[in-house]
Amino acid sequence: MPSKNHEYDDLPIDALPMLSYAIEGALDAAKDQLMNMQKAKDKPHVLDDEIISQIIKSYTKQNNSITGERATCLKWKKGKLSAKQKISVEQLLKNLDELELINQQILFIAENCKEHTIDKILAMDEVDLALSYLGGKLYPPVKKENKNTSASKPAKNKAFKLPPEVSCQKKTIYHGGMSYTFRHTEWGELGRIDVIPQGAQSQINAFVTANDPEDPLGEIRIALFRTIALGFNNELEKNHGKGVSMTPRQSDESRNKKMVESKVMVCETCDAPVAMLIFAPDAYTPSELEDYARMMYSNTKKLNLPTWVIGAEEEVVPDKEGIALILKAWPNREPAKKISSLVFEPMMDKLQNNHCK
Repeated sequence: MPSKNHEYDDLPIDALPMLSYAIEGALDAAKDQLMNMQKAKDKPHVLDDEIISQIIKSYTKQNNSITGERATCLKWKKGKLSAKQKISVEQLLKNLDELELINQQILFIAENCKEHTIDKILAMDEVDLALSYLGGKLYPPVKKENKNTSASKPAKNKAFKLPPEVSCQKKTIYHGGMSYTFRHTEWGELGRIDVIPQGAQSQINAFVTANDPEDPLGEIRIALFRTIALGFNNELEKNHGKGVSMTPRQSDESRNKKMVESKVMVCETCDAPVAMLIFAPDAYTPSELEDYARMMYSNTKKLNLPTWVIGAEEEVVPDKEGIALILKAWPNREPAKKISSLVFEPMMDKLQNNHCK
């Protein structure tokens, strides 16, 4: 039976390292959030409605996605796995269970705090405020914690480190800011972070690369980028002081959007479509091919034809043979590999000629 989170149903085992990294990062972030919420539960007036709303929305969504992630792990367990993969899947399942439990604790505290935020207090008139305080509906002020106690010592931050499969490209942008774009070696662009100086602080904006809602890799790319963005932000604050904010946003891909050329191959006899080719003339790596597969995902799924993404062609023999990095994108994803035109073109001819035989 397919999971309720359909985007995980077709997730390949190759996504295991990326999913494991994303969940480990989410687990670390949830532990930090739970610690902050436990500190705030006796003084909820330090929170406002917007913060509480974001916490409830974010951690509810994360717990909903755990159902699909757990189902994927259980599906992987039934397949043929290496010894290393078996250990990784078991650890991932344990992390998902722990993450779900911690998220439930965060949500419980948030629900109990939401009627006692500073916004709720400021909305009361003097009589309501006095009655609420006397009736025990408002938390009394608490004494500041003793900075010398070991319990108040902040936990040591883990050093931020990108996973080996992820690279970062940096460039200067407007107002003297810097833009950092993160890319996975196989799954393509994940997102970017813009850091813009504003006096003694910085405005930090995180942009998740646009993904098709039905792309099984989309949610994993987003989870991985959120983990990276959180670690990146923490590292900046640790070294340069707290920024103005980090605002997660969906990337406006329209400003960078390119026309993607594609071609539907048809049967020589009945003209029925038999395959689709997507041309990526500026793609030289599996990651860049994946960008094209991501942008064309909805078309690919709708046509439901064997689909290949063809990268930049290198001429081997002038006017006779070329070679290109090619990604099989549908129905089953296969690793990108270099294929000669003398091999690929006959393969396409065979599809066209054998359709009606």
